[in-house]
Amino acid sequence: MTGIETLTRARVDSFVSSTAAELRRRWRRADSTRASFPSLAAGAIADGLAREPVTGDDVLHWVLDGAELPFQPRLDETFGQPPVTLYHDGEFQLDALYWVQSSTDVHAHGFSGAFAVLDGQSVHTRFEFAETHRFDDHFMIGRVVATGAELLDVGAVHEIHEGPALIHSVVHLGCPSVTLVARTCGHSSPIPEYAYFPPTIALDPSKDDLLRTRTVQLVRMLIRSGATGLARTVETLIARCDVHTAFLVVRELSRNAAASTLVHAALGWSEARWPGVAGPFGDAVSAELRHVGAVTMLHRITEPDHRVVLGALAALDEPSQVRGFLRKHVAAETDSLIAGFVRAVRDTGALDIPAERPFDHMMLRPLACEGAG
Repeated sequence: MTGIETLTRARVDSFVSSTAAELRRRWRRADSTRASFPSLAAGAIADGLAREPVTGDDVLHWVLDGAELPFQPRLDETFGQPPVTLYHDGEFQLDALYWVQSSTDVHAHGFSGAFAVLDGQSVHTRFEFAETHRFDDHFMIGRVVATGAELLDVGAVHEIHEGPALIHSVVHLGCPSVTLVARTCGHSSPIPEYAYFPPTIALDPSKDDLLRTRTVQLVRMLIRSGATGLARTVETLIARCDVHTAFLVVRELSRNAAASTLVHAALGWSEARWPGVAGPFGDAVSAELRHVGAVTMLHRITEPDHRVVLGALAALDEPSQVRGFLRKHVAAETDSLIAGFVRAVRDTGALDIPAERPFDHMMLRPLACEGAG
């Protein structure tokens, strides 16, 4: 092991042990309540990084050089690409989460904690949900509204509160971006960790319903394989499944270019079964396509300010909010920035944009001038 590798390992070991010990001490002084954990975690992380700055590269080399890893609760990449648990004692844990190309769904948490940006930039957006119709505790229709967005740079620290106190999304602009998370272990809240689909849907994304999970997986397989008779299969399925499954099936159709031609029919079948759902379903899948498209384009667009524009498009839908975010976080004049972004997207071939009316394109609609028709 080289001297540099030894120093890296020592720095990460020192940061992890001292930060975990300090957080444990502060939390015990506060009687180890979940309500106190977010602010204590944010303070301990901020103090630890000020005392012993570490980066995503440091953690990477710490692992690759053969560190003795603690218990790793997740070995998949469902949250983090990959996640690396640095500390775990059964009460709380410290994780480094790597993100190569990702925007987290709008979501709430079943745990308390805090996160900090170690590398890269992220667009952090907060939301509120107002329920208008509850089918059950796992599927609701309402209004998912963005209440604020900010550009987070290295060193930014945010508290994580469980349940509806923090409904948010994070669009990662770096490749990779790395976040450090301190969180209570397990799922401490009785409230599901809802996922939200702006502007209309809230659902419990857990895989506890075995039939629903396998149904959606098999529909995805049929879509990807180009199976014949897909329309009839989907029509029959929507006639017998629950509304939660129906939305997930419509979502799967919308995400495949060939199968998306069935979305209109699937919305009609859903509307016939549950009057009033076609509009919310359609709005949610259209917004998701726009957000996912913006994240995907991050691999094509390299200019930093233009990547911030993509981050705004991946997080926000209202033109006034998008332009307000750009005015706050990009030095360039907003109209010039947007015009340059549109040219760059057209020149790279990332989108086929109408020359005369570029904002007619679904992806670029939120960049239209405020008040434009």
